[in-house]
Amino acid sequence: MAAAIPQHAGGRPDRWDFLSLAACGLIWGTTWLVLKFQLGTLSPVVSIMYRFIASGLLIFPVSRLQGQRLTLTRKEHGLAATQGVLVFGFGYVLVYSAEEYAPSALVAVVFATLSLVNTGLFRLVLGQKAARGAWIGAGLGAVGVACLSAGQILAAPARDGLLIGVGLTLGSVLFNALGNLATRVNQSGGAPVSTLTGWAMLYGAAALFVVALVTRARFAPPMTFGFWASFGYLTVFGSVVGFLVYYALAHRRGFTLASYTGVLTPPVAMLVSSLFEKVRWDLSALVGLLLIIGGQVMIVRSTRR
Repeated sequence: MAAAIPQHAGGRPDRWDFLSLAACGLIWGTTWLVLKFQLGTLSPVVSIMYRFIASGLLIFPVSRLQGQRLTLTRKEHGLAATQGVLVFGFGYVLVYSAEEYAPSALVAVVFATLSLVNTGLFRLVLGQKAARGAWIGAGLGAVGVACLSAGQILAAPARDGLLIGVGLTLGSVLFNALGNLATRVNQSGGAPVSTLTGWAMLYGAAALFVVALVTRARFAPPMTFGFWASFGYLTVFGSVVGFLVYYALAHRRGFTLASYTGVLTPPVAMLVSSLFEKVRWDLSALVGLLLIIGGQVMIVRSTRR
């Protein structure tokens, strides 16, 4: 087992922790609706590749404004490449592929286990012990997402290859957790958070470029307002703002809390869908929402130092 990585900065939960969680949940919860304007016109692999190229380049001026260095050491580049390929590359591709086989609600339920997987992996590899409340909170969140999505899952028509969709999502969860592990090691070694995120996105885009070449995807984007307006939102808010807030939260409080944004995203997405797509809430969804809120409170409290 590797030597234990020093724990992140602690203290009592403050308003920035709650604001960061809320910001990520709100941003990524709305991206599911905006993503519809990206589908059917360009290969998701190419669309995500362009998005992370633009996002990575936009982050560097932010890093400079924050007073961070823009260069990384060779070791930091290696870990940034690992993070980028796993999180921004294959992690994204697997989720998009999973939705071809399984309902998006089921994909969200499986992906909500990321907080649990992060907690276990960090304990196994880095020797970081999580409080019992963190485990319980992450579990409550996963169960809450399952309750929240139960109606949609049961109402969805049966699909061939459902287990393939679940397997692809579990693969994405594992890749994201391993990418978070590389990120944590890099951050603990002193790598600047924003600069690291920018480079990781560019490495992820490079991996997606290889995938696009292998699959012979079309690279010419459509010249429509809907595509580019959604592309701008997903780039600036979904990637630049969302991930900078996410990784800053992970740096301050740890990935168990930060990855809980994957649990907060489905209820926000459902709220947005209820406004724009007339999705109705049932009793199980309300119970799920309460479990998710309870899980968040337990994780935030358990991360006190």
